Amino acid sequence: MDSGIGEVKKAPLYKNKNVMLVAAIVVVLAVYGVYTKKIDLSKVKSSFQSGLTQEQAKTKVEGFIKDNLVPPGTEVSIKSASEENGMYKVVVSVGKQEINSFITRDGKKFFPQAMDIAEVEKKTADQKKESEPKKVPKADKPSVDLYVMSFCPYGNKSEDTLKPVYDLLKNKVNFNFHYIVSVEGDNIQSLHGQKETDQDMREACVLKESGKDKWFSFVSYVNKNCGSDGACWEKGAAAAGLNAAKISSCVASQGKDLMKAAAAEAEKNDASGSPTFLINGVKSEAVYQYGNSEEYKKAICDSFNTAPAECSKTLSSATSTAQGGSCGN
Repeated sequence: MDSGIGEVKKAPLYKNKNVMLVAAIVVVLAVYGVYTKKIDLSKVKSSFQSGLTQEQAKTKVEGFIKDNLVPPGTEVSIKSASEENGMYKVVVSVGKQEINSFITRDGKKFFPQAMDIAEVEKKTADQKKESEPKKVPKADKPSVDLYVMSFCPYGNKSEDTLKPVYDLLKNKVNFNFHYIVSVEGDNIQSLHGQKETDQDMREACVLKESGKDKWFSFVSYVNKNCGSDGACWEKGAAAAGLNAAKISSCVASQGKDLMKAAAAEAEKNDASGSPTFLINGVKSEAVYQYGNSEEYKKAICDSFNTAPAECSKTLSSATSTAQGGSCGN
């Protein structure tokens, strides 16, 4: 099916996360102090003397902030002062926020915010680790889960690309097929409209009532022949040896429940874009190799503890293959 409605380019799996390096007080100091009052630091009171006591440090910091760095009337108070790392750590309350600031013992340098280097480095390392692709674990009988929207052109490409792999490995791999919908009460919505929601339910009914082989036959026919509205789905049912009336009856009686279960499953596995492809529970980028059944096969065969003989068979790939692209991600 060729509908492009709602399709978007595939976003990178990783997400950029900025570490917050400064607290609100820094904004107050920079914006108000520099741009509003245009502080000439050479004119700031030079009353910071060497060898301040803790009480003197508290007094100096409070006065310095009030006189030079915040608008008149801003509530500023000092909660505490203590020695730390050769300086005084001064806890400043500005409005409703408490900021850990520092002043040198000689009173000449004031640091409105300190960063814990080890903590920042750990957060950065954790974020990098989160963005790295996870390694697919191996299994005696791998599980493969494909999440799609029935009229998403990319989802359809992934189904068509997976079909030869399914035919080759269906007795060796636990294949599962799912739909991506949104649910609010009894209101079921799919990205490409009500016609897609209806087809999602038909395909889910075929999968539940007639099994994966019949499902793939039905889906393959609809993908190839029925356009973006599923108008010929009944012919597809007949071609797959299915009873269209029974499918409609299932949709009426079970369709919404099947979609609610599908929505819960997709949410659990963070499957928001069609297609989403999981091998042993880990997302695989191989799904975006549209038309390249051999790459799909390799990704799945790599997840066996011991690959079966079927994995040695080379699958043909379309003359023209495409990378990337998904719906709704």
